[in-house]
Amino acid sequence: MEVSDMMQPGHISLPNGMGVAYPGDDGTDHVVGVPLNTLTSSTRRDKFVGTPWHKNVPARLERVPS
Repeated sequence: MEVSDMMQPGHISLPNGMGVAYPGDDGTDHVVGVPLNTLTSSTRRDKFVGTPWHKNVPARLERVPS
């Protein structure tokens, strides 16, 4: 996770699609984080086009002890 002053207070940002993939030492991609589609509800959809709401997803962020 990255903390940045560029985000508005009370907002968090998640990568789109299937998460963020970084190339590993072995040459394969390693996905970091949770794909956004697994966090969104399939019942909260845009009435016109039917896509899930990705811009308004309730979330709770908690600090993990290091």
